[in-house]
Amino acid sequence: LSLLALPLAAAAGPYDQPYAIITTDTRPSADPNLRPVIVNRVDGETVLSRTPAVVAPGRHQVTVDLPPRKGFKIGTQETFELLASPCMRYYVAAKLANPVGQDWKAVIRSSELIGECAAKFRTDKPQ
Repeated sequence: LSLLALPLAAAAGPYDQPYAIITTDTRPSADPNLRPVIVNRVDGETVLSRTPAVVAPGRHQVTVDLPPRKGFKIGTQETFELLASPCMRYYVAAKLANPVGQDWKAVIRSSELIGECAAKFRTDKPQ
């Protein structure tokens, strides 16, 4: 009987337990050194293009790409650690050290509670 339940457990999706979302922040900014990035990998697993990364709460290694900008032929990449709280959405961007160089740091530009997740799993405050 336990072997019959195994396929059902394997079919459980990322939204069947508390989750967090890591996504690109594409909102315009008054800061010319703030740029959108591409969320490439989380914990070494490739994130499908145009899809936010849905992860379990906890520590994650997030790799983001900054596409080539005017005057540069190649993009650059950075990996940073994120402690994801249950039912939170994180918007990631790049903060350039200056407008003429390739140095930058990934930043969480903003975060917000995912209401439907918080209601489903009764988590109303980030940890």
